Amino acid sequence: MASDVLLVFADPVHPDEFVDLIEELGGVRRPDRSTGARLSREDRHVWVYVAPGTVVEPEPEDLAEYEKRLGGPMLTSVVLSISRTEGSDAVAMEIIEAAAARWRMLIDNDHGDVFTVEELRRYPLDRLPFAGRRA
Repeated sequence: MASDVLLVFADPVHPDEFVDLIEELGGVRRPDRSTGARLSREDRHVWVYVAPGTVVEPEPEDLAEYEKRLGGPMLTSVVLSISRTEGSDAVAMEIIEAAAARWRMLIDNDHGDVFTVEELRRYPLDRLPFAGRRA
């Protein structure tokens, strides 16, 4: 079973732009009907879900936190579904780093935690908090 993280952008990111980014990293565009893209490193995978197939409606309190931390409203979101194979979190972080180089963003791990990219960089790649906080 995969763990999902939500990338929350303060910039308008067109779904095709995000899928282009995945392709630039060596990923595959539209590997199936529901997936926008997939980035794989051997048997480690991250599936990318973008609008129109995936439209996220955050809770009002989450939106308020996003706006506060982003310094403006959430304009776009992308869902990363990370395989449980050891090392897959590092593949997700590769995507996050590439996206952060282009757009202002936060990462919501869907377990009550929201991070900036700088905060995630403090974690070792094998202990990223995508499935919930880790000590």
